[in-house]
Amino acid sequence: MQPQVKLAVLCDYALTSQDGKLSVLGIFSQMNLGQIPGASPPFFVVVVLTLDRGKFPVRFGLADPSGQPVLPEEPPPFDVQVDMPGTDTNLVLQFNNLPLNRPGIYQIQMFLAGRLIHSIPLSVQASSSEQLGQLRPTYES
Repeated sequence: MQPQVKLAVLCDYALTSQDGKLSVLGIFSQMNLGQIPGASPPFFVVVVLTLDRGKFPVRFGLADPSGQPVLPEEPPPFDVQVDMPGTDTNLVLQFNNLPLNRPGIYQIQMFLAGRLIHSIPLSVQASSSEQLGQLRPTYES
């Protein structure tokens, strides 16, 4: 069975309850920083995937707009154990203070057994202090 990513989002907060329900708050794809270079505020990466039975090494990475790795050292992998093939596996990871040195589209990359299986784009831009507090109207139909 090939790994299948069913959901992959960036958000302000996420958790998995004791009964396995996933709660995700504040989904986003763009980050506005007061200045660049800068560091990211805390955020979560949520991935729901299906895998075959077994133990799988998983690693996440971050690539800058030119495709170069952002982190000086490759983060260590962690193991995901799947006992029943085809069931959903929820991964909830928190990131803090990632170095974002230039504007553009970064890629949060997910590797399974050393192979890139999914990437989540993150648009990073600088915002003036006036823009950060500015309210924008929302429209619902």
